[in-house]
Amino acid sequence: MLRISKSLTGDATCSLKHMTSRPSSATTRLKHTVSFQLDYYMSPQFAGVATAVTNQLYDKNGIDLKFLPICPVGEELQRVRDNANAHGSSSVTVGSVEQNIFIPTLYNKPDLSVKAVAAMFRRSPLCLASLDSNKSAGDKVVVGAHEDTVSLLERILVTGPGGDSNVSVIASPRATKNTDLTSGKLDAIQAYTTTEVPTLERMTGKDIHTQYLEGLNGAKLGYSQVLFAPEEDLEGDKREVVQAFLDATFRGWDMAIRDHETAAKSVEEAKAMLGLDDESNDHWDPSFSYTVQNVGLCSDYVKETFQGDKHGVVDVKRWNEATSWLLEGENGSKEGLEENFGLDGKIWQPSH
Repeated sequence: MLRISKSLTGDATCSLKHMTSRPSSATTRLKHTVSFQLDYYMSPQFAGVATAVTNQLYDKNGIDLKFLPICPVGEELQRVRDNANAHGSSSVTVGSVEQNIFIPTLYNKPDLSVKAVAAMFRRSPLCLASLDSNKSAGDKVVVGAHEDTVSLLERILVTGPGGDSNVSVIASPRATKNTDLTSGKLDAIQAYTTTEVPTLERMTGKDIHTQYLEGLNGAKLGYSQVLFAPEEDLEGDKREVVQAFLDATFRGWDMAIRDHETAAKSVEEAKAMLGLDDESNDHWDPSFSYTVQNVGLCSDYVKETFQGDKHGVVDVKRWNEATSWLLEGENGSKEGLEENFGLDGKIWQPSH
């Protein structure tokens, strides 16, 4: 049985059996439960996951997939650890999060004991989005950011090399940030080029000025939609279960990359089960054409992770470069930090 959470805070799950179109050949196989913690609502950035669900790819790989309730921003690692502590004897837990959140969190809370295993996006789609690109030097600029990235944006835009003291970064509700921008409450917002930017273009009928955060003033944010698991789930038989989960996920992405429209239908089906509108956010355009566009934009980021015969492969050198930059902003000595900090670089590699 495939299950997916409809609750933001509760433990209830509901069956997704009706999302599958044909009987599974894996129904008589021993199933392994995998609990999956998304870092946001089911959306086109998880099109590969939705496609794998509707095509029974997890089921065929012997996985009984459950989606954990949506968690507050920045709490993904803790929720994965909590679930592993509570249910680790009977299940495997996997989470998703940005590398720029994952690395500082794990560094400051090493007892979380989790490691990255793959990534859906090679680059971060994080950018600054604004309606006016003609701000003069010396003008005050207010940037709205999610509460878990305020310090990161302050480092990139204000306090770090190349920073501007005329810029201020404030925490702003992600549910209303597009409206806050178009109303003039904010001069710029933290956004995804795959999500809020195309929504703003549809809202305003204009091109939106964007500036990638990756590379801005030397920033190295690394991978996006990083998939990670508790260290104990990367040993023995559980390691094979994680690999089976990754195999289904990235075969789902293979399908989504080839057929954006069908993948968008899978996303819409999964979104309906999750209750996406619980947040009443303003950065999703409700049209199906938007979902198709969004799947295409996300697919472009996934395609960049392809190595050998697999999507989702993390390049160790690139991971370490981003880790080094991200930890420059953290207090404490970095001496003795383990090689490939926070990464299991062998679990998901090309077969040739």
